[in-house]
Order: sequence, then C-alpha cells, then structure tokens
Amino acid sequence: MHLRAAVGVVLLAGAAQQAAYAQYQVMPVPIGGTGGPPVAQQPPADPEDTPEEIAKDAARDLKDTRFYNKPGATRAEYDADWQTCRLIARGSRTPSGTATYVYNPAYVSPMAAGIGAGLGGLIGSAIVEGEQRRANRRSCLLIKGWRLVELPAADSTRLAAMADAERSAFFDRMVGAETVEGKITARDSFTQADDPGLKLDAPLAGPGVVWTGKKVDPAAPVALDEGEGAIVFGFRRVDAPSLGRSASVQFYRYDVEKRDIVYRPRDAKKTGDTTTYILDVKSADKKAGYEVQVHRITAGDYVINAMTPPGQPGLPFSTNCFGAPTFHVGKGEVVYVGDFVPYINARLSSGARYDGLNHASFPDDARRTLATSQPVLAEAMKLAVLRNGATYACAGQMMTRWDLAGVERLPDPTPAAPAEAAAPADAEAEEAVSGQPAEAPSPETQAEPSEAAPVL
Repeated sequence: MHLRAAVGVVLLAGAAQQAAYAQYQVMPVPIGGTGGPPVAQQPPADPEDTPEEIAKDAARDLKDTRFYNKPGATRAEYDADWQTCRLIARGSRTPSGTATYVYNPAYVSPMAAGIGAGLGGLIGSAIVEGEQRRANRRSCLLIKGWRLVELPAADSTRLAAMADAERSAFFDRMVGAETVEGKITARDSFTQADDPGLKLDAPLAGPGVVWTGKKVDPAAPVALDEGEGAIVFGFRRVDAPSLGRSASVQFYRYDVEKRDIVYRPRDAKKTGDTTTYILDVKSADKKAGYEVQVHRITAGDYVINAMTPPGQPGLPFSTNCFGAPTFHVGKGEVVYVGDFVPYINARLSSGARYDGLNHASFPDDARRTLATSQPVLAEAMKLAVLRNGATYACAGQMMTRWDLAGVERLPDPTPAAPAEAAAPADAEAEEAVSGQPAEAPSPETQAEPSEAAPVL
C-alpha cells in the first residue's frame, strides 16, 4: 500500500536583520557534553508577567476586527495559551514546556547550537523582529486549537462603539462560544490532502540511481561502523512539475524522553565524538527520475526537522518544532524513511499553484533501485516506524507542525521520578552552598555551534 502525505512549505520573504537582545538571549538547554557547573533552568522572571498583565497583553489579539475562539474555552484558558505562545515565539519556551535558560556563551551556542552561526544570527534577528514573532504566535495558537475569527464590517463597527467593560464582556463570551460569525481561519489538520494534480502514484519512467556519497562509487560496499545504522530515502520525480527539481531535507538527533534535540558538545572534535547530531541532505542528481540515497548515521532517534523546497537555496528557514515525524534507527539497521517529491509551480485541481516537498512511501521501488548497487543493504532494508508529534526547541523563522497521514502519534513521555536533592541553580547558589566561588568552565566543556553531519 502506498502511504502518501504532503507538506507545503511557505516561502518567506527576506527581511533586514535587526539587532538581537542587548543583554542576553534565551536559548534551549543543551543535551550532551561533559562537566561544567549547573546553570539556571529558566530566565529571570519578568516582573510584569502577572496574571493581570498577561490578560492585558493577551487582549491585544482581541480586537474590534478579530479575535480568537475555541468552543468551550474560557478567557483564562485563552490568556494562558496566549502567554505560552508568546514565550515560544520569542524563544523562551519549547512547545513541550521544556525550560530554557539565559544564554551564556560558555555553555551553549547561538540558536540551539545546531544551526550554524550564519543562519543562527539570521534566525535570532527574525525572532526578535516583531512581525515574525507575531506570525509564530498566531501559528502556535492555531496549532493549539484556537480559531482566528475576522468579524464582518457591521459587527466590527458595533464592537468598536462599545464601552471598555462591555467589549471585555463580549470577548469573555466569544472566546469560548460554540458558534461565531465571520471569516474563520483554523488548523485542524497538519497533513495536506492528496490532490489529483500531484501524480505521486505515477510509476517510475526508468531505472533509478543510487547515491552513497560525493565522488563515491555507488557499487562500493557500504560498511557500518560499531554503533551505526543507515537511513535510506529517495528523491522522486515522476510527474511534470517535479521533473528536474532539487530539494533538501534536514534531520535532527532527538531525545524522546526529554522531548528536545540532542545538541553537539563544543569539545566534540577534541574528544573524537563522531555522533550524528544533524544531517543536512541535498538531492545529488536532479535529472534522475528516482534518486535513492544512503546515509550512515549514529544509531538513535531522529526527527525530520525541515524540508527545503525547490528553488530555495541554503539551509531551511522553517522548523517542524510544534510536531515533527520521528523514527528510530537501531545499531546495524538499514531503515527506509520514505521518498521526497519536489514540486514547484505545480497546478492543483483547484487551479492554484503549489510549491512544496511531498513525502511518499514506495519501499518496493527503493529496494529494487538499491539492489542494483547495494544488494546487501537492499536485502537488510526495512521500513522505519514513523510517529508524529515530536516537539522540541524552536529555531527557525517559521515555526510549524507537520504530520504524516495514517501515522500514529508519539506516546507521551514517561514522567520523571522526583529528584532527591536539587543541584544549585547557578554559580551564586553554588557559592552559597560551598562557601567557595564557582569554578569557571574549562574550554573543553563548553558547547559550540554544531556543524551539519557530513553527507557520506
């Protein structure tokens, strides 16, 4: 059975970079590395974040022209979700609620330590920029089940004429109303329905090609090192809008229990750490109707963080941090994670034009193609167990969610046992306990910007 799912990628217009936070940046807690004193698990509390101030801030999105609605919800629930989404959009929280801490260069690199300094700076300035931050806050609220209601002109005029107390009472009722009037924007699905204009089921027009590394003979046997597995996937071009198109996919190493990315320690090169933390993959032969790639990676869990559509150069600017497909690769396993179909300017059945990178599953095609150059891998290849709903720290201009159709959701994490004793939260606390100044971290224990894993 062919399992099909698609995701459209919104192309964001570039914006001039603006200055980042003057005194500190809020970054996700890194996982991995050694040593170093404990650090604070969240930024200093904003004295203005009282319930009253949060309600006042949340009211900024309850306007004469529009408001948010979730049938059965209360104003307090709206305020709480609005505040959560504000913190996520400005980089202070993760969608799963993971605490973040004030960025300190001694412990973690800019923008989640895994994106690279250039893109990290661009993303950081984009998050600071109010317009993009508001867009991500709106995306967060829609993903949490809120609907954006744009009022008809007549209703908007009447609402504008109300006194403050009357307007507030109106919103108290309408945020949880079962029925509302106006234009409604909602996100109740995070997969794209199959469209007859996209011929994902079209058969391959000819033999495919196998890619195992740059300037590497695809017939040279691929040997897995201790602790490694391999992922197999294809770039598929079977209909006119996908022919000759290239694209890229980004995978992150993932901690299922902590619900966050696993970050690369700063001292990884010095310690000989060859763990795969990030894998950035580009299609190698856009002229091939079917291109099957093989990548050796460290065994473990991974998420599909982002897909860059055709015509979009460089690393991805979006992230599936509100919910990404995840899969596991065991030691010695060869796992097929699907095919990616690049589209640009494809005409849908509605007449609309579509740019995006679609996901499909054709394991038989992948196995037959792989067998022409890597028969041992083809025989060992098995389907990845894909699960939706992996959340983690957001580091991207566009924060979104992507579900694969027909795939089960990742189970909730196992509750952690209560700690017997809390470690000192910061250097000041450590000094108070020990009576001695806290030691500065050595250069070997600092975290550094992660480099993309080599494409093998």
